[in-house]
Amino acid sequence: MPKAPAFTPKEPIEKLPLAVRKDVRDKYENEKEGFEKTISELLGTPFKLNLNPNEIWAYSTDSNGSAGGILAGYVNGFIYNLKRFVEKFGDEGKTHFNDAVSESELRVGVNPLGDKADYIDCAVKDGVFWILFKHDSLGCNQDYIYDAMLAAIEAVARDGLSLRAKRDIDESWEEKIDDLKEEIATITAIPDIVLDPNFEENFKALKAAQKADDRWQETFGRATFDYFESLKSQLERQGFKGDDMLQEGLQEGMPAKKFVLRILPKIGKSYNEIVIEDGTGYLQTTPENWWVNVSDAGEGLVNLL
Repeated sequence: MPKAPAFTPKEPIEKLPLAVRKDVRDKYENEKEGFEKTISELLGTPFKLNLNPNEIWAYSTDSNGSAGGILAGYVNGFIYNLKRFVEKFGDEGKTHFNDAVSESELRVGVNPLGDKADYIDCAVKDGVFWILFKHDSLGCNQDYIYDAMLAAIEAVARDGLSLRAKRDIDESWEEKIDDLKEEIATITAIPDIVLDPNFEENFKALKAAQKADDRWQETFGRATFDYFESLKSQLERQGFKGDDMLQEGLQEGMPAKKFVLRILPKIGKSYNEIVIEDGTGYLQTTPENWWVNVSDAGEGLVNLL
């Protein structure tokens, strides 16, 4: 089968018709300052719009359509979804966005993927935020860019945890871990027990594994919590609760008084294992088996003492 020809963008319209220019002036240019003010206030930094109607209108299938309305529609869609983004991720989200979109600029253009493109998409290129439309779908789905916006921001390389991972940690770990720690302290008779989620290193390991589906980031905190909750269940199942002999054996075998969740390229068992190194208990798994058979976490600890 012959290879499809590469998509070739259209040349900008040299001079727009008078009616189109008037529509751009009335519905976009006259609103531009207000748009920029709204975006700047949302992000806490001066932001500019750089939409080229001559380039964008080259893809119109209706020469009498509202060019200004379409340009304004893309900006309004951007503002609507940016508000959602800021409401969800707060100041940390603003920081991520501003770091990624370092030029503080919005542009709109045709998606270079041609027929393979979605109706609407987003990208960050050289510090500029782009809304990308399919060549035959100008003006479509202008309000539906939230997921694409988030993906575009998180696609920009940076150190540390993603916004999705941080949010889930806040909701699924931070709000519950104190109670779980207290329960494990009681079961082990180690009041100052430490539960180390090892977030940064585990996130790095999972991301390096280049999972095709990155939705694991949205449940990163919950999955981590589940490993330690399963550890609690295993400690109970293995008889540590209320058993002085087992508790003393654990205290002697784990003088560091710490459990750590660790992701390694390979482990000795299929899904999860526990090992003791330098007085610390390590719950171990691999990227391929992240959040799989979590109920096994901590199984066999008593046999290591």
